[in-house]
Amino acid sequence: MSQPVPPATDTLNFMDMIQLAEQLHHQLVEQLREADCQPAPSAIQQHDCLLRLISEAIGQLKQLVLRHTFPDTQEEIRFFKHCKPKFTSLLIYHTRLAQLDLKMPLGSRQDMLGHFEKELLLIRVFYEQHVSLYQYFLSQATFLDERLFVRGNQDLPSPYSTTSVDSDTRFTTHYDYLFGRFLANERLRQYLLQAIEDLERPAPAGPSAGQRAAISWTGSKVHLIELAYALYESGQINGGTTGVQEIAERLEDFFQVKLGGVYRTFQEMRQRKKDSRTKFLDLMKERLLCRMDTLDGS
Repeated sequence: MSQPVPPATDTLNFMDMIQLAEQLHHQLVEQLREADCQPAPSAIQQHDCLLRLISEAIGQLKQLVLRHTFPDTQEEIRFFKHCKPKFTSLLIYHTRLAQLDLKMPLGSRQDMLGHFEKELLLIRVFYEQHVSLYQYFLSQATFLDERLFVRGNQDLPSPYSTTSVDSDTRFTTHYDYLFGRFLANERLRQYLLQAIEDLERPAPAGPSAGQRAAISWTGSKVHLIELAYALYESGQINGGTTGVQEIAERLEDFFQVKLGGVYRTFQEMRQRKKDSRTKFLDLMKERLLCRMDTLDGS
């Protein structure tokens, strides 16, 4: 992932640096999506792979910042308030997922529910401990930006205080981490709620005698999730009253496949920038039109 970082002799202006950082983030999201779809010997090794990709990208982002001089305070704020937290949130989110898997109890369904609910409680406690900053984050306020997102500024009133998580003050404002954690916590909360819902759902009945042989999905799981959302948004199933999760579950049953984090995958699909965000739908349209053209003799 070294492509976005230019040679050390280059002089970067602000827009060049921001564009490179955004490009680095888009490449990272795409790499994480692809790596998450690849089989791995174990869940721990899968997490290690994802975390390694994120750490490498953050290392490159740091090099961009260390070689760059922000032309004014507002542009430094823009980077540390909006750009860097997106990288930090990925690191926190995937670290927490790895910890969830590592500490997953081997007992009953109720034990696993308790495991996820405990993590939800920790998120709520974290919000309560940082309520003033969280309100500032949600309100998209700006009146404290120069004290929160400019390096070297730490003289904040106690309701906004926090601890440093990065010893290199050239690459941290202390508070960009918290904004990254707020982003990660919201994504993790959605993941946990979905995991709890999956556990509380009754197990589907087994196939009846004489049922036809099942057909299986051999394509990318991401493509099947894209199809599920497209069916939901088109409103063609039960007059549009069937939720996307139920549609995904029916597709899972029909194609004998486990899709996993449907909501999380959709959020990653939304962040595609360089490529189409509807790769599978585009492919289906292309193949269908090609078939029609062939039959038409064109």
